Amino acid sequence: MFFRRKTFYVCSVCGFARLPRPLYKNGIPNVSLICRCCGFQPGYDDTELGYTFEAYRNEWIQNGAEWFREEEKPECWDLDEQLENINVF
Repeated sequence: MFFRRKTFYVCSVCGFARLPRPLYKNGIPNVSLICRCCGFQPGYDDTELGYTFEAYRNEWIQNGAEWFREEEKPECWDLDEQLENINVF
């Protein structure tokens, strides 16, 4: 019996490591994808609003690092641990 392993991707803004697809593929933003953690939407937040990953991350953290989809936030969520997924320290 063959089991297909589920692949997840990391958000370049907040380090959330359970995105179903990459934010960008071959440099093209996946505009239908919004990070369930920080709410970043490629092609909108960067292109339309002019955010860099760092600027969006800093503003998100300054505003309390609230989850975009609060109902999906893990009980033992740790922001610093998650940020390590993108090496921002």
